[in-house]
Amino acid sequence: MSIPALPGPARAVLLLHKRALLLFGAFVVLCAAGLVALRFAGAAAARASGPCGSYGTERPPCSALPLTSYFDYSANLGSAAGAIAWLPLVVAFYAGAQLFGAELERGTAGLSWTQSVTPARWLAAKLAVPAALLTAGLAVLSLLYRWARGAAPRSLIGDEWYYTDVFVALGPSVLAYGLLALAAGALTGLLLRRALPAGTLALGLTGLVWLLFDGLRDRLWPTAEIVWRQSRGELGRDAWQMEQGLVLPSGERVQQCVTPQSASPPGCRPGTGIREWYAVHHPPSHFWPIQLIETGIVLALAAAGGGAPSARRPPPPPRPAPRAGPARNRPAGP
Repeated sequence: MSIPALPGPARAVLLLHKRALLLFGAFVVLCAAGLVALRFAGAAAARASGPCGSYGTERPPCSALPLTSYFDYSANLGSAAGAIAWLPLVVAFYAGAQLFGAELERGTAGLSWTQSVTPARWLAAKLAVPAALLTAGLAVLSLLYRWARGAAPRSLIGDEWYYTDVFVALGPSVLAYGLLALAAGALTGLLLRRALPAGTLALGLTGLVWLLFDGLRDRLWPTAEIVWRQSRGELGRDAWQMEQGLVLPSGERVQQCVTPQSASPPGCRPGTGIREWYAVHHPPSHFWPIQLIETGIVLALAAAGGGAPSARRPPPPPRPAPRAGPARNRPAGP
């Protein structure tokens, strides 16, 4: 693989991590090919299913579309979302272990600093080159995933937009997590200067942020509320439901009323003056506000993590040992 003409530090990064670049390129190409195939499979499934065979209904599947075809399409689409969404965790481990930690542990970084490459330029190349390649690859995969997901009607898709893997893979937040992974790798690599501990810590930090937003995502944007009078309605599958229950005559909201009548509190049973059902949820229109808020926060964390290594200057390059000069003949004593 030939490396194009680039500035010295950037070219050195590509040459040193050429194997990882090839693996990442192969991953992007294979995922892209699979998503293109899923796009056409979804379109064919939509044409074959027609008005029958819808997911979540009691109607039998069409004879032209066996039930296994639906599960294959839906399961493969879910696997693609997981591969895209979890890729930043792999990047975090590699960045901490190999991109930064291993070079500092072996001393090759110090060798670069003695060859007219300042520590600041070395760090900038280490961050900029992988960030550009990772952003381009993740952007292509995210767009292709959205394209493949839009081929079939919602009735043929099992995963909803608010599922964790799907939510991350569908929008720019996956790019933010990729940049966060690089920043975590740089920070842990420069702090620990050992490959395996740095990679493990970078993986843990990125995963911690990933899980934190998984638990807080529903609170990033105000929820919507819908109320039904007389009889309980149903939200669609595309609504991310947070809470549901009954409004008693006193105005009290009781979530326990959604249980079977035999197990419900006395105030929830028929004939006790129940007047309204309610549900608190995020409709599909909340996808982009939540997505953009999460992306902005994660990018801010990535910027803070990437700026910390530059604020904490890398150690100065090792000074070469003084060269011994020729021995001088000392005059003989008296």
